[in-house]
Amino acid sequence: MSLIAESIRVSYGRQEVLRGIDLTAQPGKVTAIVGPNGSGKSTLLGAITASLPFTGQVSLNGRDIGGMKPWELAAQRAVLPQQSRLAFPFTVIEVVRLGLQSGTAGDCPTVPMRALARVGLAHYAEREFHELSGGEAQRVMLARVLAQVWAPVEDGLPRWLLLDEPVSSLDIAHQLQVMQIARDFARAGGGVIAVMHDLNLTAIYADRVAILAEGRMLAFGTPCEVLTDDILSRAYGCDLRVSAPPQDGIPYILPHVASA
Repeated sequence: MSLIAESIRVSYGRQEVLRGIDLTAQPGKVTAIVGPNGSGKSTLLGAITASLPFTGQVSLNGRDIGGMKPWELAAQRAVLPQQSRLAFPFTVIEVVRLGLQSGTAGDCPTVPMRALARVGLAHYAEREFHELSGGEAQRVMLARVLAQVWAPVEDGLPRWLLLDEPVSSLDIAHQLQVMQIARDFARAGGGVIAVMHDLNLTAIYADRVAILAEGRMLAFGTPCEVLTDDILSRAYGCDLRVSAPPQDGIPYILPHVASA
């Protein structure tokens, strides 16, 4: 069982944003999508989640998503968008319960508080959502999607976390916390696809990395296979050098030349 996107094309008017993308994500692994601004990362995630029109095919656990009912999709995958706006004055715990209502754990009333505890915000349960900082709100929304697919595997099928820039508003400690949550979800048998900007976090936590550039797949493979000087320099249009500290071999990326 996997999540497979084939020949994905997306156009906005006459502009083709995605130009025939193929991507396969496996359960038990974190798949990161990286690339420069405008390369099509969020657009690809939007096609995978069926939140925008596309041509091609996306299958989830062996089924074409075009033939799945909304409740069937909600039971198998949860989506964290870049930004979430609420029109009503919900409390934090009420927001997280929205995820519980969308998924299949509706008979587990303890899940919302457990999800909040997982993101370190159990003590915020009765706070008004609109009073939160950007980073706190982002973590609450992560708790919401965790509540939706709380069990990484159900009835023998993997569940999926689809995350669009999940650490964009967070300090380094909470970035690590969120990426570890994604890593743990995958280790328990679920699948994770995350749009990422931070290449170093990607190198640490991702099992597979898809590098997009100008709406095309430039490279796909393990971090060591695709986070290379040549591929990254071509993708980002600047001279980059990749280094690996000798103690563990995890690559890290620094700009080679900085000029004003």
